[in-house]
Amino acid sequence: MVQVPEVFTKFVSSFAGCMGGNPDAPIWLVCDHSFKCDLPMDPTVKFANPQTDVNKLLRPLQCGCKFSESVGRLVNAIVGNEPSQVDKVFSPAGEEKQQPVLMLSASPVCIGLLEPQAWIEKPAVKTDKGVVTMAEYTGLPTFKDFINFLIETRGALFRQTEEEKSPKIILCRDMLKANDYFKMFGADRTNVQANDFFLMAPVKREDGSVRTLVFVTDMLGFGADNMNFENELELRQAGEEIRHYAHNVFGDGWLGNYAGVFLK
Repeated sequence: MVQVPEVFTKFVSSFAGCMGGNPDAPIWLVCDHSFKCDLPMDPTVKFANPQTDVNKLLRPLQCGCKFSESVGRLVNAIVGNEPSQVDKVFSPAGEEKQQPVLMLSASPVCIGLLEPQAWIEKPAVKTDKGVVTMAEYTGLPTFKDFINFLIETRGALFRQTEEEKSPKIILCRDMLKANDYFKMFGADRTNVQANDFFLMAPVKREDGSVRTLVFVTDMLGFGADNMNFENELELRQAGEEIRHYAHNVFGDGWLGNYAGVFLK
């Protein structure tokens, strides 16, 4: 049996690397915004002080990422605000609870290690035996083994928090990873629906009712390098379709106080 270091297990099974926002928001965004770090890492420093309280993620989101415009436009289309008003999504300090989103990171591992070969080949962690790879340090021999470990451990916290907070929509980035996202949030993979813009599966309560809809899309970074009018139209269309899916399941008023000006 693999014995993963306890400090790393606690680090992975936390909100480490998450950007934050509004923990009570109706929309969660899940991306691979893993933190950057210099290698090799000292595990007693990099993996220390894991955060497991989602309420402590309350903070104003910065509008400086190259994906900010596409994220802002997509979310505004969902909640019914003017798409170009990204400040409706990324609110300043003091207005954190007005943000309609909570941004989570799918993985807390250094961005330079999020490749199969890097996991097994790149010297990454300082140990008493010298600098070793992530495969050697964690005991997880392949990157896929790490992904499965991530789904089990970090997914347990995400699922527990989703059940507690009951967001209406979880938007995950990268359709090629849809199955992993569905497993991470405990979505019903026998009930996946496909669309030009996304794949969707519901998270259900024990009585069979739907608590949350998990969408996996490539639209969160759409047009980031060269936003044009066609990109803007597609982002609006994708957001409106996501909203219609949610409305069909949750009915009128599902956005509560986060409904935008066009829905009030």
